[in-house]
Amino acid sequence: MTTTFYMVECAFPFPEERAGFDEFYQKHITMLLSIEGFRTAQRFEATHEARAPFMAIYELEAPDVLQRPTYTARAGPTSVSETYRPKMLNWDRNVVTGPTLDLDVPEDGWLVMVDRKAHDAPPLPDGFAAFVPAAQGRALDQTVVERGVKFGTGTPIFPEETVGWIVRSMRPLHPRRTP
Repeated sequence: MTTTFYMVECAFPFPEERAGFDEFYQKHITMLLSIEGFRTAQRFEATHEARAPFMAIYELEAPDVLQRPTYTARAGPTSVSETYRPKMLNWDRNVVTGPTLDLDVPEDGWLVMVDRKAHDAPPLPDGFAAFVPAAQGRALDQTVVERGVKFGTGTPIFPEETVGWIVRSMRPLHPRRTP
């Protein structure tokens, strides 16, 4: 059995508008969770400087959820508020599949992601669940070759960045949400 995640990441470098952006995003998550095939959602923020410090992770029932009429009629990039869409920079969307994983990061927990950016990059570190882009056409931006995920509480397991990897440590912005 596998898990499918839709991972949306971006930068929003407008601190004076952050409260409104967060409020918009909570409503956006509510809308997405009302679409058949969306199982869970949780939003994160990097704990250090990053190209895309915000990430929303949605568990999907299958990789094709984003191609279904129930999704395409209501969601996608055009469903993002015109107030915030042009201000969301470094926006990447990946659909990845991998081992069964109940990704529920507690509010006092952490999430560390290691992205392999090329096929010749070193393998993921031990202990990271490995996810790969879904079949061509479903993976959207396909900005990773492989994504390693690890989460927990206490001190994060944070491997040193290696050539070919991008490593991010993230904290949850809210508890995992379900429909």
